[in-house]
Amino acid sequence: MKQERTSEEDPGAMSELERLREENERFARRVEQLERRISLQPQTGLPTHFRLEVELEDLIARHKESGDRSGFSLLILQLGDTYTTIRKTLKTSMSEWILYQIGARITGLLRKEDLVFHTRESEFVLVLPGLKGEALARFLRPLLARLAEPHIFSGLNISIDTAIGAAYWPEHGNERSAILHHADIAVGVSVEGAGGFTLFKPALLSKAVERVELQNAIIKSIESNGLERLGEQFFLLFQPKILASALEGNLLRIDCVEAEVLLRWRHPEKGVLSPDVFIPLAEETGLILPLGKWLMYQSARKLATFHARGRPFAGLSINLSARQFHSGDAAEILALALTRSGGDAAELTVEITETGLFEDPAAAARLLARLRDLGVRISMDDFGTGYSSLSHLHRFPLHELKIDRQFIEDLPTNKHDQIIVRSLIAIARGMGLSLVAEGVETPEALRMLWGMGCSSFQGFLFAPPLTEEGFLAFVDGLEAAGMTWDLSKPRPPFVQEP
Repeated sequence: MKQERTSEEDPGAMSELERLREENERFARRVEQLERRISLQPQTGLPTHFRLEVELEDLIARHKESGDRSGFSLLILQLGDTYTTIRKTLKTSMSEWILYQIGARITGLLRKEDLVFHTRESEFVLVLPGLKGEALARFLRPLLARLAEPHIFSGLNISIDTAIGAAYWPEHGNERSAILHHADIAVGVSVEGAGGFTLFKPALLSKAVERVELQNAIIKSIESNGLERLGEQFFLLFQPKILASALEGNLLRIDCVEAEVLLRWRHPEKGVLSPDVFIPLAEETGLILPLGKWLMYQSARKLATFHARGRPFAGLSINLSARQFHSGDAAEILALALTRSGGDAAELTVEITETGLFEDPAAAARLLARLRDLGVRISMDDFGTGYSSLSHLHRFPLHELKIDRQFIEDLPTNKHDQIIVRSLIAIARGMGLSLVAEGVETPEALRMLWGMGCSSFQGFLFAPPLTEEGFLAFVDGLEAAGMTWDLSKPRPPFVQEP
């Protein structure tokens, strides 16, 4: 019988075995490295969404097996627009340091049984066994306080806005997908409300369904009507913008009147819907682009119509959404709309939000230069609400800044708002820009703004958004009154709300 040779008798076989063993070890180390890379976020060292799926599934399984129904709270924490702006405009090291600090602040408040995951760059997920109701509220108070503390980096104090949504297991979902979905709905509500905390409830699910239905309704209205027939459901309103020349006692002398063009949707079943309801949906679906194109064409036509009336009318302002602005063809569409309508570009102001400008300052500067070359005026809307860097601000070819209404509403009594508004007015003056205060509703607010150096106003003190006929009647009424407004008297009869 032939005897088999062993590896000891065959050096070649031994060498091949060692090579295979080394290859297996290298492969195992590589797999371990890859698992570590996809399991841990490099900025914070916290586990990622891959680990969340596994550990959440295991946690639910253990609770079900043990019959423990005390459950847990699942929190989704979403960083707001301020973080997005910083990430896009400042050094990468700054945004990474902020993420690290946020992760450290969260973990510093957790118990040993709590779990935290860094699931996306601007999102964290917390799993808190046994913390519900008042116990959860006691945890949230220090958490929100810690997150609100500014991040100090290279002499800058940066505050990051956050939104938190929560859902309970098993009350709000017995499976991993359900509890995550419901917490995601809750954080979406918090984001829409500009931060804070929202606990899931069934009514929020109904709202989410309604949101989808509205998205579908927008799609149908655009697809079925086409761009030229959007006016069957969408229409324009005009809110006067007052440019004053003097304040003598109670008498405000008005130099001229402009108007901001505002879009409304006449839903066939729900009635008239305001932009804060449908514009976010249009942004998400991309339908803001055809809507914005329709708005530009309609506004150019109205501009030509209103221009025929001459002074005291000075022009129209239109809002470009961030998505429209960064689409790259806004200037070309506007140029074509003005050419076809015969409107004067010098009488049109394009308003861009502060956040939209600072998403990508270099690209924004190029796009604004194209609009400037077209001859239109450029205004920064909601000035003071975002994260403006003056080092970038001077690069933009701006003509106007609009102070957001949140600083005006309580201006006569709020010292903090007064300080902010004075600073914003000083910035506008220093840069040689026009300034408009939005949300002016009382004579007291107007007087204070005038004393600070602001002479252009927009708000319900003068008029709400008006129909075309209402706006023309408003201009005619001012002209008949000698272009004056008596602050001691109620609105004159020529101001008719739509």
